[in-house]
Amino acid sequence: MLVGSLYLAIALCIGCFAVTYIVVKKVAAYNKKIGIMGIDINKQEKPMLPESTGISLLIPLWIVSLAMFFFTRDFIPLAWATMVSGFSIVGFADDTKHKFAARTIPWKIRASIIAVISLLFAFLFFQGNVLLVVLAALYLAGLASFENTFAGLNGLEAGSGLIISLFVALLIQGTQAFPLALALIASIFALLILNKYPAKVFIGDSGTLLIGSAIAGLIIMQRSLQLMILTFMFFTPHMMDFLLKIITNPHDPSQKKELPYVLNAEGKLEVPKSGKLDFAKMLIFLFGPKSEKAIVFIMWLIVAINCSFWYLLWYFLLK
Repeated sequence: MLVGSLYLAIALCIGCFAVTYIVVKKVAAYNKKIGIMGIDINKQEKPMLPESTGISLLIPLWIVSLAMFFFTRDFIPLAWATMVSGFSIVGFADDTKHKFAARTIPWKIRASIIAVISLLFAFLFFQGNVLLVVLAALYLAGLASFENTFAGLNGLEAGSGLIISLFVALLIQGTQAFPLALALIASIFALLILNKYPAKVFIGDSGTLLIGSAIAGLIIMQRSLQLMILTFMFFTPHMMDFLLKIITNPHDPSQKKELPYVLNAEGKLEVPKSGKLDFAKMLIFLFGPKSEKAIVFIMWLIVAINCSFWYLLWYFLLK
């Protein structure tokens, strides 16, 4: 039985990886054709790359969710996939607003949609406790937003999401949600192959909001406040990134009014003279100019160390 389960898990991962890789390539080609493109600003030549390819992850995640429903008749995987789709579509609308919208979608409307989706999903699991419904909804929206803050460097969002997803899978192994976690890990890994330095695609808000909400949804499905607190701490570097942006650049925390980095003659990233910081720029400020590839690797390492600390603390002291 154990060997059979292992084979199924391997087949699931290989299948999701293959499907995601193919779909990302197809979506990238389509987005390029219709002009959904972004500038890779940290390269000397400033190449244009297909944007918002992260929405491709919905295909393998829906395939696995539908398969689970077919075999178990449990609607929970479908609810998870629907919730993740909602977050991703909101992100896609934001990614493509300049092409398809006359003006930017007001943040209040986007926030309202996210709030409704979060509350509905949280209600499914904590309907007997209003306080927990609200806390779970805030947790869901918060993790999606934190994942979305790690942006602007090749592979940063996908890589950090992959690392955190691996630790979440360790936490929920043996549960109903574990196959969904494996599908998410394999799908993010396929996306990362194309998004790592030098990137061939950008994942966009449709990808970051998808990854963050998917991770949060897997934990909410466990109906455990302790696990929600633990996994919230997995995003400590993301929280620091957000706080640094708010403190040093309160009028433009999304860093859209000026280039976030200075690219020196050696092709390394430096902090702009304005002194406005985020987590990556703080590391550059402390340790000097770094190549994009190097700074992303350092941040992946920090995310992995942070997750390891909180996971081991929970495993030995709180479990």
